[in-house]
Order: sequence, then C-alpha cells, then structure tokens
Amino acid sequence: MTSAQFSHSMALQLEEIEVRAWNDLYAAAPPAVVKRIGVRIHPLGSGCVAMVPKVDVLGMNRVFGIGLREPFGQMQLASLIEQYRLAGSPRFFVQVSPYAMPGDITQWLKDEGFAPYNNWLKLYRSVEDLPPAETDLSIREISQPGAFGAIVAASFDWPEEVAPWIGSTVGRLGWRHYMAFEGEKPVATGAYFAGGEYAWLDLASTLPEARGRGAQSALLYRRAADAAAQGCRWLTVETAEETPEKPAPSYRNMVRAGFRVAYSRPNYLYQLAADET
Repeated sequence: MTSAQFSHSMALQLEEIEVRAWNDLYAAAPPAVVKRIGVRIHPLGSGCVAMVPKVDVLGMNRVFGIGLREPFGQMQLASLIEQYRLAGSPRFFVQVSPYAMPGDITQWLKDEGFAPYNNWLKLYRSVEDLPPAETDLSIREISQPGAFGAIVAASFDWPEEVAPWIGSTVGRLGWRHYMAFEGEKPVATGAYFAGGEYAWLDLASTLPEARGRGAQSALLYRRAADAAAQGCRWLTVETAEETPEKPAPSYRNMVRAGFRVAYSRPNYLYQLAADET
C-alpha cells in the first residue's frame, strides 16, 4: 500500500498513538532523571516537542506529529529553535508526515537552516496471522523494571542515566513490557503502548551476545497476541529506512513479519552552534 492509497484517517491514528506513547514515556521519567538529563516534552498542536538536552540522541530530541489536525506555521520554526537552544540541546530534528499541513513545510524547514538528514518509515500490520517465531529463549511479560532499562540502554549504547527512565514505564497504564531470557538471564526487551484499536511497538533491544537467536521475532509474536486479546486491531512501529550505505535490520525483521510501509517521514536536522548551547 503506497502513501497515496493510505487514508488520512489511519495516518492520524498511527501518528497519534506514537504521540500518546511518547508523552507518557516522558511523563514517567523519575524526578532525579529529569533533573540530571533534562527530560521534557510538551504539545505542539497535534504533535509534540520532545527533548533530552543532556543526551545527544536524535530520537529523544525531535518534533513530530505536527500539522495533522491543524496547519503548522512557519513562525513556529523560530520558536522551536529557541526552545532547544534554551534547553541546551546540541541538535534536534523535525519529522514531517506526508499528511502534514501545509504541504510546503519542508521548504520552510530548508529556508530556516534545517538540512535533510534521513528518513524514518511508519509501518503497520493487522494483529492477525502473525507467524510464530522459533527461539531457544523464553519470553515473559514483566511487571517490575528489573534489567529492562539497562538492556535497552546497553543495546543502543545510550548513557546509563537513561536506564531508570526507560524502566519507569513498566506497570504504567497502557503499557506492557516483555523480556527474553536465557535461563534466568534477561537478554532482550520489547514493549507496546495500547490505545483503542492501535498498539505502538517500541523499546525493542537485544544484547549483542544474544542476537541472531530469534528473540525479537518471538517478542513481536507475543506482543501481537496480547494486543489482539486486549482488543487492538493494528500494530504500528517506526524504523529507519534502509539504504545501501546503512542496512536496517529492524526494518528487515518487520517486513518478514508482514509489516507494510504506510509512509516515509523525512527528518530535517537543525544543528545548534557550540556557542548557542
């Protein structure tokens, strides 16, 4: 299904479940973590402005979901730059859905000094008929953070300060978390956030020594089954677009599991000068 065939109504739902999940993820951050790395988020129309100025990870410092239910204005770009400058973020990006209004947002971004960086794909599939996955690891739903956040942080080479924040979503309303175990040792993670008919998948990570053993496929199958039992009809996830220069194993895993590309979201990067941060 191409973006031209994809309905605006479903695009709104796919974006909004992500916005809801990220708002709750940031709201869950413990006060000590907020103070140390500056976790904060606030709405911007239909979207949100997320920032973690002390952690230079673009996925945590981004603006997305904008222009979907109301037009986005060019004057708002200068305000965004100032917000990130005052927060002390070295860089951030703005993600633009092909359904964002008006259609010339991308030209405004370029005019303001934003540069094309890469693309993230929005993928989706029905909860039905997901093929079972074989693995020698055991998959368990968890109700306590345990090593969840530490595995996610280690897998993506994020600072250790991020670990307690990521783990703080365990047990929150709307979330369900899982880990893959080798014996009693947790080696991989996955979670989803559910709202209505949609379940947004994320926080999927595997320690290097456990890769290639089917952990993520098994975690995906378990989450799909549980989301279906919960009343969800659709799964959605974001992943980097695969290019000849940069393979995207996550994208390949999702395609093998029957996910389809709803559309591509280009990311426009703004790099703040050293004397601005």
